[in-house]
Amino acid sequence: SFTDFDLNYFWHWSKFADYVQCVLTFTGVTGYITYLWLDSSLFVETLGFLAVFTEAMLGVPQLYRNHQNRSTEGMSIKMVLMWTSGDTFKTVYFILNQAPFQFSICGLLQVFVDIAILLQVYLYSYYPQKPVSHTSHPASTKAL
Repeated sequence: SFTDFDLNYFWHWSKFADYVQCVLTFTGVTGYITYLWLDSSLFVETLGFLAVFTEAMLGVPQLYRNHQNRSTEGMSIKMVLMWTSGDTFKTVYFILNQAPFQFSICGLLQVFVDIAILLQVYLYSYYPQKPVSHTSHPASTKAL
């Protein structure tokens, strides 16, 4: 419930119902704010940018986790290749169709993150680092 809210445990849901309650509350509050500010072009442009920027940053937690662990063990190379090809096609589409600038920039950022993850797969597969025990890193037990 909201009465025992502790920011330190925000993403550590003890019950699925708590997660659903958080998502519904977030959706309701942001939906209401959007309804109130829908006539503001600054608000709409900011909201749109935040949406494409958030999507562009989806791979960053994985990139960071790979770096921390010095490993991409368990990652599907096929999935990363599909991510990269989809993001590349999308970005080329944005550029060729002269989509708003933020779409092209965020698409390029997304492709850059995908390529960085592919480089990690290559480096950590062909040039393995010193093995790291996952239990020795307290941060590795936390969800990102």
